[in-house]
Amino acid sequence: MELDQIALMADVVQAVAVVATLIFVGLQVRYNTRIARMTAAQTSAQLLAENLGRVTDSPDLAELLSGGRGTLDDFTDAERLRVSNFVSTGFRHLEVLHAHRRYDIYEEELWQGAAGRLRRMLSNPRIRDWWEDNKDIYAASFREYVATEIETFRASTGTD
Repeated sequence: MELDQIALMADVVQAVAVVATLIFVGLQVRYNTRIARMTAAQTSAQLLAENLGRVTDSPDLAELLSGGRGTLDDFTDAERLRVSNFVSTGFRHLEVLHAHRRYDIYEEELWQGAAGRLRRMLSNPRIRDWWEDNKDIYAASFREYVATEIETFRASTGTD
């Protein structure tokens, strides 16, 4: 075997190795993307359970959120703080999911459930009032999304 033939074989082996490496890297990226999506979904479920658990564990918070006591202005400072903290946590969670969805980390099917939860939250006038007072602390793209959801809610219910 001559030196030219050996060099040609080495080039072929090298090309095959490069292709194999690229295939391996592609498979690893795909696998890591799946893991990131699963982690986002799991973290979301855990955060939601923790936040909703606060209502279950605290009947007075449930009463404040249920609408039986007037507007937020009728609450004591401590009650407003509790409601604000709960609602803020919920909106922050949804904001993160919205960002994950934009970057194709959070599955569309799961996002539809989260969007339904957002719509349910926005059906509560206290929560809409809270949003109007606090929306500036959220990302612009999320504020735009929530504004669209509020407009849709108002159009479908004929409320302000």
